[in-house]
Amino acid sequence: MDKRQHVNKTQYIAVFAITTLVFVAGILLGNFFAGKKLSHIDRLGREVKTDTAAIEIEYDILASDPCKAVNTTPLANDLYALAEKLDYMENALGEDNQDVRDLKNYYSILELRNWLLLKKTNYECSDKKTLILYFYSGKDSCKTCEEQGFILTWVRKNYPNVYVYSFDYNIENAAVKTIKDLYGITTTPSLVIGDLTFDRFMSKNEIVDAVADVERDAQRKSAGKTNETSAVNGETRETGYYTAP
Repeated sequence: MDKRQHVNKTQYIAVFAITTLVFVAGILLGNFFAGKKLSHIDRLGREVKTDTAAIEIEYDILASDPCKAVNTTPLANDLYALAEKLDYMENALGEDNQDVRDLKNYYSILELRNWLLLKKTNYECSDKKTLILYFYSGKDSCKTCEEQGFILTWVRKNYPNVYVYSFDYNIENAAVKTIKDLYGITTTPSLVIGDLTFDRFMSKNEIVDAVADVERDAQRKSAGKTNETSAVNGETRETGYYTAP
């Protein structure tokens, strides 16, 4: 009897020791990976700040002669890459994290500067890029925003002349507020395709159709400008549309 008790006691001690060892190892591993994750996020934050400074300079270079930027897309591509880093930080730290919100705020300004640049090249350089503004909010207040974002990513990747700019509806930014007021944005998801506002979720086909309408309108305007220029130069104008200045 005493022998069995001794064996049981030894087993209990062994089990307790192993359990304690596994528990401590789990804590140490958890702390190790948490530390690596925080280190990665910290490094990513520094990269984002460097990227935003580079994009600022890139914008100034392109804005000095916008028509040279018609056939290049480095600034837009850099913005998309920056957005992916911000998404990772937001998922890791939460959308209410102040650093994340500050970076998203500044990113929104960079987006609007690029949007204005491409609007300028469309008008002054007869470019035909289709610009989409997308306003979203968190999952709690917008059940379809995530799906809308996936659809827009697909559209952007499959239509090279389409540029998508995403904005957090709730961000405190005077420039974003001006755009919301200008286009009557009061809910999410909302999209501005060309100059038309759609204050609802849009399917892939609906967005593709809207993009096609914008492209046809751009072609008509381009033809109108070409014909108007021909008339000014004394050439015969046979067909086309007149576009008021």
